[in-house]
Amino acid sequence: MSALERIKLTATAKNQLITLKRRTGIEHNNVLCRHALCLSLANPSVPPAENFNFSGGLEIDWRTFTGGNEGLYYNLLIVRLLSDDQQVSPDSVRHALTHHVHRGLSYLASRREDDLLVELARTLTL
Repeated sequence: MSALERIKLTATAKNQLITLKRRTGIEHNNVLCRHALCLSLANPSVPPAENFNFSGGLEIDWRTFTGGNEGLYYNLLIVRLLSDDQQVSPDSVRHALTHHVHRGLSYLASRREDDLLVELARTLTL
């Protein structure tokens, strides 16, 4: 699990987090990013391949991101990679994490206010 020490987010993701914090009242980026990850993992499609530019973005410590549940989130990513018939390696886990968090943040940021709160409530049960 040492391959995941920090999660890098793009400037776009940073702006989405600012908007989501304002719209939801959720104060911490790590909480929103965990929701985003779970939302994306629940979607059976593979996130689109993207080359991310992390300039102007932010980083979150892996332990902060997971809220003390490092093994749980790491294993969720491994299970997802296996279900997508992808190789499991430190790089592929990091890649999957980055792509799923960014896709999930895009999903959340695009929701209407009422739908956003319902979506967040649903991910609490995942």
